Amino acid sequence: MNKDYIFIDRWNITKADFIPSNNGDTVLISAKSFGPLEVYEWGLDKNQVPYKLYNWLEDDFFENDNYRVSITKDELMSRIQYFISIFESNGRMDWVDYYKEILEKLNCII
Repeated sequence: MNKDYIFIDRWNITKADFIPSNNGDTVLISAKSFGPLEVYEWGLDKNQVPYKLYNWLEDDFFENDNYRVSITKDELMSRIQYFISIFESNGRMDWVDYYKEILEKLNCII
């Protein structure tokens, strides 16, 4: 079992990666679906501004629906709380604890 991602329903959820990407993003939660192929991502940009990203990858029918927007700290915290409840209801207490720690860290950095 890989400790960096889990499957819940049709979603592959990847744990936070605190090593920034090439563009400086720190991805806190990435949720990928393989039917249809789409990705949601929440994190912090290089300036520590919370963001939400959505990419449709299945075909070109909805490619214009892709977006990346800045969100508030409260919106990011709320989304993480939502995922904590999903992890809890699926018996993934290790992920619950992990993301509760992330919430504490976020309060200090943003």
